[in-house]
Amino acid sequence: MDQKMVRKWERKGEIDAAKGLALLSVVLGHVILLHTFPSNWIFTFHMPAFFFLSGMTFRPEKYDGLLPFLKDKARKRLFPYLGITALAVFICMLRPAYRAPVLNDGWRHQLLWIFYYTQPQNLYVGQLWFLVALFWAELMAWIWFRLAGKRHFLVKCYSVFLLALLAVRIQEINPYLPVGNRLPWKIDSALCACVFLIAGYWAAKGNLVERMRPTALVFIPLFTYLSFYFGPRLFGYVNICDCVYVGAPYYYGAAFLGTAALVLAGDFLKKSRLLQYIGRHSLPLFAAQTFAIYLVIEGIARVTGIT
Repeated sequence: MDQKMVRKWERKGEIDAAKGLALLSVVLGHVILLHTFPSNWIFTFHMPAFFFLSGMTFRPEKYDGLLPFLKDKARKRLFPYLGITALAVFICMLRPAYRAPVLNDGWRHQLLWIFYYTQPQNLYVGQLWFLVALFWAELMAWIWFRLAGKRHFLVKCYSVFLLALLAVRIQEINPYLPVGNRLPWKIDSALCACVFLIAGYWAAKGNLVERMRPTALVFIPLFTYLSFYFGPRLFGYVNICDCVYVGAPYYYGAAFLGTAALVLAGDFLKKSRLLQYIGRHSLPLFAAQTFAIYLVIEGIARVTGIT
C-alpha cells in the first residue's frame, strides 16, 4: 500500500466522526459528570476507543525497520507532547491563578510528572499522557506484528490474551520497583492500550465495521447497554490512565462493547462535518477547552467572589 493510499484511508469520515464522539465523551466524563455513575461508564470505553481507532489507522507494514518507525512515531507523538507541555508551562506562568499551584508544589514535582509519569500536573494538560502511551503502545504492537503477525491464528490469540492479562495485573509489580510507584512513561497503561490497538488493526483489516453496518442500529443500543451493565453496574470505576481495572473478562468486555457502540455510531454519523472536525483536531481542542474552563471559572470568581 503506497503512501497516497494510506493517507486516503486514514481520512475516512467514519473514523474522524468516531474520534469526535470519543472526545465529546471525554469532556462529558471529565467535566460535567465527573465521579458520577454515568461518568464511571464513560471511563470504561472513552480512552480504549481512542486506542482502538488509532489501531484502525495503524500500518506497521509500511516501515522498513525499527529506526524509521521510531523516527516517525517520535515526531508524531513525543515531540507534540513536549511542545504542548512547554506551551502549558508558559501559559501557567503568565496567570497568577495558574502559577501558584505550580510554584507551591515545586519544580522538582513538576519535572517528575512531566518526564517520568508523563502526565503533567498543575498545567491543565494532563491528558497529554495519551500521546506517550500511544507511542509505547504502537511500539509494542509493531514488535508484536514482527514476532507473531505471520504465525498461526492460535499463536496470535494466545499472545494477545497473555498481553491483556498482564496489562490488568501490571500494578502488582509496583512494590518491587526501585523508584516511583509505577512504571515510567505510561508503559503500564500502554500495555493495555496495545490490546485495543491490535484489535483496531484487525477490525479494519477484516472490514468489521462495514460488515456490521446493516445491523448497526440494533447493535448500538445493545452494545451500549451491555457495556454499562458489565462496567459500572457490576464493578464501578475503571481508568486505563491510572491502571485501575477489574477482572479481565469484565473490563475488556465492557471496554470493547462500549468501543464497538461508539465506532458504529461514528460510522452512522460519518457525514457530520462537526464530528469530523472535532475528531481530526481532538488533541488541540481538548487542550484548549481545558484552559477555557479555567478562564470561565476565573470569570465567575471575579463576578461572584466564589471560586
